[in-house]
Amino acid sequence: MEILQHLDINFILIIFLIFVLAGLIKGVIGVGLPTVSLTLLSFILDIKESIAIVLIPIVLTNFYQMIDGKYLKDIIKDTKYFLVFSIISIAPGFLLLIYFNSKIILGILSLLLILNSIISLSKNTIKIKKPKNILNQVWIGILTGFSTGVCSIYTMPLVLMLQSLSYTKDKIIQFMGITFFLFSSIQIILFYSQEMINTKILAYSIFSIIPIFAGLVIGNLIRKRISETVFKNLFNLMLLIMGLVIFARIIT
Repeated sequence: MEILQHLDINFILIIFLIFVLAGLIKGVIGVGLPTVSLTLLSFILDIKESIAIVLIPIVLTNFYQMIDGKYLKDIIKDTKYFLVFSIISIAPGFLLLIYFNSKIILGILSLLLILNSIISLSKNTIKIKKPKNILNQVWIGILTGFSTGVCSIYTMPLVLMLQSLSYTKDKIIQFMGITFFLFSSIQIILFYSQEMINTKILAYSIFSIIPIFAGLVIGNLIRKRISETVFKNLFNLMLLIMGLVIFARIIT
């Protein structure tokens, strides 16, 4: 942690609070760790660097979320084609991440989040009639994997799959845990292969684990005390706020 020792204490405190908040939201609604942390870190760090920093915590938290439930086999059986094709599609998206400058990545990030929110908050819920159909899982998987590779947003168009499967709150959270664990694991391999994870990034990642897990534990306790309706509202509201914040970041 020698790198962290040379940083301003206020800077370290800001990063600490960002990761606590990201972990808290992740614990409550099962999603939001990369979205919240990337959005807020983008104000003080480069977006590509921010993505690399949060990958290790994302792997760890989503591994915990993946195994914390009783639906693992059922979910994999229901969504295996989606999972396979989304994983395959991360690499082509990652190539664009390397090519694009940071402002373009932030723009894509903002648009995806706002679009996701509009779809989710719409009174007329968009559902795919046959979410377990191979063809539907293939195209949703390809688009989700591609957007993940470009800007590390895992929920678009995954949200269409989430709405269509009509899972319970706990099953949705475990499904997202499986998906995000696999996605972030592939991303780590890709980032490492391009030497985008260095000593500095690794130091930040290790530093972030404690505040994220502290927020995650608190968030899990809160989740058990809220209704499924509140859960869905929080999920969609968080995406909308983050999209607008990123958009404001681009134009200012």
